[in-house]
Amino acid sequence: MKEEIETPKKSSSRAWFSGNVLLLGLVSFFADLSGEMMTPVLPLFIAALGGSSVVIGFIGGLGDAVANIVKVFSGYIADKTGRRKQLIAVGYGIPFFAKLGIGLSNAWEQVLVLKPTERLGKGIRGAPRDSLLADSISFEERGKAFGFHRMMDTAGAIVGSLLALIILIMFYGILNDELGILKLILIISAFVSLAAVIPIFFLSDQVEKQITEERKKSSLVDNLKGLPGNFYKFLIVSTLFGFGNFTILLFIIHTKTILLGADPNASEFVQLAFPIVTFIWFNIIYTILSIPFGSWSDKYGRKNIFAVGLGLFIFTCIGFSLTTDPIILFLLFGVYGAFNAATDGIQKAFAVDLLPSDLKGTGIGLLQTLMGFASIFGGLIAGYLYDFESSFAFLYGGILAGITLLVLFGMNISIIRPNDLEQ
Repeated sequence: MKEEIETPKKSSSRAWFSGNVLLLGLVSFFADLSGEMMTPVLPLFIAALGGSSVVIGFIGGLGDAVANIVKVFSGYIADKTGRRKQLIAVGYGIPFFAKLGIGLSNAWEQVLVLKPTERLGKGIRGAPRDSLLADSISFEERGKAFGFHRMMDTAGAIVGSLLALIILIMFYGILNDELGILKLILIISAFVSLAAVIPIFFLSDQVEKQITEERKKSSLVDNLKGLPGNFYKFLIVSTLFGFGNFTILLFIIHTKTILLGADPNASEFVQLAFPIVTFIWFNIIYTILSIPFGSWSDKYGRKNIFAVGLGLFIFTCIGFSLTTDPIILFLLFGVYGAFNAATDGIQKAFAVDLLPSDLKGTGIGLLQTLMGFASIFGGLIAGYLYDFESSFAFLYGGILAGITLLVLFGMNISIIRPNDLEQ
């Protein structure tokens, strides 16, 4: 179904690669450098502390849920006050303390509390950052700019996971203790997160939108009522997809399961290294394809590229449910990376395209809040299914993605070019 675009009286001439785009990209680079040092080792850390696959799925889903639930309130505050830069700074500052606490944890119950706290920062910064990013670029090249942001994000993830692997190689022989090496990686990742705060001080306020008196007085309910009908259609699609797009932590822990199935005598070092190397491969593909998919969404439409991403996720899930070969699993992580490149930034750009200028923060926040609730239940369902039979968890994700694909093309979701981007 072709997206309908209302042509404005005047087209924006702003280049997509502005100073704010670069600075926000750098912020995300350092944040993900820190975050993705943690991601490939966190499920191994939880398991080492005695947590089951259900616990891993729940912690991953709860962490994402807390981040997304907070976003609707953070987005509303950004729309009401215009203080997006300050919210972004707070959101990138909080994770340091939570990550340090995780690294010092001695029980998975502590991680259960601290992981959502770490993701709280993500929730505070997400909607204001995406709103500021959208207002820093032209409508015509929004997809490319969001793709660049995702590329910087995942480039940081590559460096972060490589750094985790280097630390493993350098210190494993010294510590010779799985829990000790995992703790070291997590503590170092906490201190690395502080570098993400520095570029925020150089963000330009020139693109900060003027807040009308009416918007300053509006309540959250008023803002929600003002969101367009087409955006609510997209919310249905995205929330449905959120149930099936369960935490990556289960995908990562599955690499260790498959490795041990293929080689029960694999050394402890190999058991730690293989998930990290696989995660690096995932992020390389994610990084390489983020800008191309963003550009293609500008050219061929957000809906079509998002649909391609759903198809890639279906293929990934089917493959994960069938394979017992570590090499095939490694290759499938590349497809999983392509799926993320085709959906993550594209989904945000799609949402922004459906929102008026003064409600971008509220709309993006609501989108990610509903996906947050979905991720709690999706993570729990997938975790229980994985505990019963690992292939069932991935089949569940693939089936939900297939249903989402049908609903996406069954709805008439029209994009209206916002007049606020006219120059």
